[in-house]
Amino acid sequence: MIDFDFLQDFEETLDPSRGRSRYPMSILGYGEISVVFEVLDGVHNGIAFKRIPNFISESEVKAYISLFNEYELLLKEAGINLPESEATYVLRKDGKAVLYIAQIKLDPECICNKLIHRLGEEEIEELFSRVLNELGKIWKFNQVKDIEIGIDGQISNWALKGEKILYFDTDTPMVRKNGEHQINAEVFLRATPPVMRTIVKKAFLQEILDRYFDFRLVVVDLLANLFKEKKADVIPALIGVANDFFSDFFNELNSEIQPLTYEEIRKYYDHDAFIWSLYLNLRKLHRSAARLMGKRYEYFLPEKIER
Repeated sequence: MIDFDFLQDFEETLDPSRGRSRYPMSILGYGEISVVFEVLDGVHNGIAFKRIPNFISESEVKAYISLFNEYELLLKEAGINLPESEATYVLRKDGKAVLYIAQIKLDPECICNKLIHRLGEEEIEELFSRVLNELGKIWKFNQVKDIEIGIDGQISNWALKGEKILYFDTDTPMVRKNGEHQINAEVFLRATPPVMRTIVKKAFLQEILDRYFDFRLVVVDLLANLFKEKKADVIPALIGVANDFFSDFFNELNSEIQPLTYEEIRKYYDHDAFIWSLYLNLRKLHRSAARLMGKRYEYFLPEKIER
């Protein structure tokens, strides 16, 4: 899937702060440190590229790719279906290394956050149950292995392809060994405006990393993001589905779990929305400052996130 010479030229001629390239491109989505796009040049159509910039050395980006490959293998071992993907990096003339992950582009209409706007409530409940079953595979895997994997279970990270449900947001490899996160968190901190880095590292980083290894919090996050997807009307019914699932799942593991409530989901979403909106606005200020000083700003930013 990856044409290295093309990626080298693409990166060298890219202006991330303005979202421009010499190649025609379409933005498919934004992550906290990544952008997902398709190149509409007649050669690379049908491939979704994820770009993660600002690695400071070849050894650092190679270690990240190695962890990414390990994460995908672990997800497959747990029984999660993934689209075909491939990772490489570009070493720019200025010495910076940039990671690119190529995936076969999925039909946008089959991405689950699009599907829920076409399905009835019972069908949404069935789809939600399927996602819960997939997430359950992760925690069953973690119970019997000496290694843990985490997952961002948001509805927008899943897609239906035929009879299969696929998880495709694998560019943040969430792996813990002996309780230690294996990912290099400095890669994420570099995307944070300098004025915020110490605060984020001390106050939020560990919490953000840990929550993707907590089954209950992953489901809370999944439900809370339905506010963002403008499907708040289905949240009460899905809370009931989740609580029934948890009851059966944790009884099987001889464990207990606190039931979810609508008030908890709403409070979580309001807090999360405030934090990420503030974060985006500060990053825009950082981008403006970089432009004024004639410096390259490495990240694509959405102009607005609907909440």
